Amino acid sequence: MDIERLKNNKELEFHDRIWDDADQVMMYYQENPEFCISFWDFYFHQIFDLAEYHGTEWTGFTRDYHACERTLDIGCDVTAISNLDEYLNDLYSYRDKIEQYDDINVRECYNLICDFLAYAKETGMTVMVEEE
Repeated sequence: MDIERLKNNKELEFHDRIWDDADQVMMYYQENPEFCISFWDFYFHQIFDLAEYHGTEWTGFTRDYHACERTLDIGCDVTAISNLDEYLNDLYSYRDKIEQYDDINVRECYNLICDFLAYAKETGMTVMVEEE
């Protein structure tokens, strides 16, 4: 895992003033807030739009995205990810679909999020999520 790529990564942010309502998703480690990633929420939404419902309960970001709750609750400011394994397993369930996705930025965003959460798990850090 390339830790330097994770540190203060800004390359997936949206920088176009035409879209005034474009939001960013920011993730950082509670123990080290300067170590953060942020990206255009469009990339995030593209990943979780790929979800298929199979009669089982959604978990992780898929649940949060489709139910607008927990980490993606519009009314919340900042939320901690309480179960990294749940969120990582949810993310990893998209791996095959993401590898075939046409938009390279969506694929890079997916990999960045996976690596950021995996590093948090390795180091025991708490991941904080907010939309700005």
